[in-house]
Amino acid sequence: MFDLQTLIAILATLLLFITSVVLSYDKLQFRNYDLPIPQWFGLSLVGITFSLLVADQILRGFVRFEERRRILEEEQRRAREENFRIEEEQRRVREEQRRISEARSREEEITRAEIERIEERERQTRRTRIETRYRIALIQFQLDPGVPQRQQLGNILALLQEYQETL
Repeated sequence: MFDLQTLIAILATLLLFITSVVLSYDKLQFRNYDLPIPQWFGLSLVGITFSLLVADQILRGFVRFEERRRILEEEQRRAREENFRIEEEQRRVREEQRRISEARSREEEITRAEIERIEERERQTRRTRIETRYRIALIQFQLDPGVPQRQQLGNILALLQEYQETL
């Protein structure tokens, strides 16, 4: 219900009022009775009031300090959550980039393998054509060993020697 700071603030306010009344008068008069107020009582009341006001201000400072500490902790918690969220986002982006990179690598491997198969097919086709021309020239030379067939067979042999390393 009431906390210590509220209680001290109320007491300090009441004592401040009473102190102002006590210091204003030498005696208090009631209907049939006079109450003399000694000077030491007023000064003691001033000391007590001052002490309560100081305690009130100290407690207010503690409360403000506690509120600032709580706000700072809340900001730190939010900052940690934001950092965690950013790290998670960065981790997700890195994972996505890694997946994309792996997919590209697989595509490049497939593309390289496909290119190598096409090149091998072209080499095989070229080799087959040259071998076919050689066989045809050889058969023509065996059937008719004339100069044109000999020249054609020589051209084919030169071609075979030229492409010997690639075949």
